Amino acid sequence: MTNRKIKDYPKNVILHRCILENWRNLARIMLTLNRLYPKQFYPKKMQEWLEGYADNCREMDKLEAVDAYDYKMAEWCEEYGIDTTWCIAFVKRNSPSIKIPMNIEVLANNIKLALVQTCSEFGIGDKRLGEIKAALEEKQPTEPEHELTKFGIEFEPMTVGQLDYRKLLPQKQKKASYTDIKRGYEGLAKLKAYQEDVRGGSQ
Repeated sequence: MTNRKIKDYPKNVILHRCILENWRNLARIMLTLNRLYPKQFYPKKMQEWLEGYADNCREMDKLEAVDAYDYKMAEWCEEYGIDTTWCIAFVKRNSPSIKIPMNIEVLANNIKLALVQTCSEFGIGDKRLGEIKAALEEKQPTEPEHELTKFGIEFEPMTVGQLDYRKLLPQKQKKASYTDIKRGYEGLAKLKAYQEDVRGGSQ
């Protein structure tokens, strides 16, 4: 192991832990959705939920590139009644190994996105969101990734040695072009279209 790798190892361990706990929190949400609403969140739909989440993460990256992420996420959370304090408490309760406040906030933001997606793209209204949150406040499985395998969803995390936290450090970037901004808001428009479609959906 080189001197640089020895120096970077503790930070890569933290990154590995964050990636694992982020996946586990998403797994807890998916398992809860299946348990509460098995006719809606059957295995294939759970896979669609996960793929949609990955797509929405990419859209959020575009919004962040044009400094629109914080504003839009706050707007969506207000619209759907998703509370930052609740999301942070969920992370602290279920991922006690995550100690650094900034990392807790990152995982909490991912919970926000997961809940926004569930409301906007799957027709979850206030009543059912309340049921989901209440269920998530109950004791959760410690290693939910194992339970997901029965739905054909598996997680194969990278090892600590394969990670490099430096790749996540902010890079100097050119000012966003008009095309970048346009693409970011095209993705936003698609998400808003889902919201309009399900506004009168089941609660």
